[in-house]
Amino acid sequence: MANRETVGVILAAGEGHRMGAISSHYAKVMLPVCNRPLIAMHLEILATMGIRRVVIVVGHNASRVIETVASWRPAGLHVEFVEQAERLGIAHALFLTYPQVERHNLVVILGDTHFIPLDLTAGLDLLGNAGRNGTAAVLSVRRVRDPEMIRRECTVQLDDEGKLVRIREKPVTPFNDIKPCGIYFFSPAIFDAIDMTPPSALRGEVEITDAIQSLVDSGGAVRCARTVLWDRNINYPGDILLSNLVELQRRHLVRLVGRECDLHPESSLQETVLGNRVRIDAPAHFVRSLVLDDTVVDQHGDFVDCVVGPGFAVPDCLTTEWADTPDGFRGA
Repeated sequence: MANRETVGVILAAGEGHRMGAISSHYAKVMLPVCNRPLIAMHLEILATMGIRRVVIVVGHNASRVIETVASWRPAGLHVEFVEQAERLGIAHALFLTYPQVERHNLVVILGDTHFIPLDLTAGLDLLGNAGRNGTAAVLSVRRVRDPEMIRRECTVQLDDEGKLVRIREKPVTPFNDIKPCGIYFFSPAIFDAIDMTPPSALRGEVEITDAIQSLVDSGGAVRCARTVLWDRNINYPGDILLSNLVELQRRHLVRLVGRECDLHPESSLQETVLGNRVRIDAPAHFVRSLVLDDTVVDQHGDFVDCVVGPGFAVPDCLTTEWADTPDGFRGA
């Protein structure tokens, strides 16, 4: 369990331009997974680990994110906020928390990622109390079947003792089948590493992967731990749809209907999540779909692999194969 020296950090400033019309209704960290916002799940992860203090970096739609946190904050969890006025990357967002977190160990969560936890304390155990075991950072990782997932994110090379040698973002050729996930366990040394890392040529930002490599190059021991069973970085409508379907499978549900919904008697739901205050006024049929809060559907027809919201529908957006879903889920 986390000790009193460990502080949680949630990076929640992203805008979500690639989400299309969905981004006008939701900041990325507020996107719903089985009718719970992503950030509520992150707060629960931290609270389950025994963390009692969290710093959240906000930016886009900050006031609504703060309101959402107030509604979903677990009892006993103290939350503070820091604003990232300019979107200058993950490492910059983390660096902004330095005055609040001082010299504490950190558990850092990327707010735009959906996680199914496995062993949340493994990273803390490796990091140890205030880094006294010599470990400067621990990365959450899991093995994946599809190398394209690693090409989209990053790859890690480990030595025979399991310590990180190299980390590379968006590799053409991955080192192996190990994919880092968006939960990090950092000693305070990460701030010195960020400070010494130049902006990347890719985006002109200090990349968190480059800062981790700087940590390794300066002699810091970085290890890996399998703390999550599954994760999905939410970039496109199909990603949030897949996360909802995986959660349905995990809960052994064929559908989930939110509060204050009104369904046409001839409508049907199959592997579908309905948000709150949804009205289905026509004999519409939903298969593998997500209907967002406050949506009214007044047209006949079939909605397959769709995300439907107030005044819009994103059809046929579930392009991801189920091969990556956890063992015991469909297609695994």
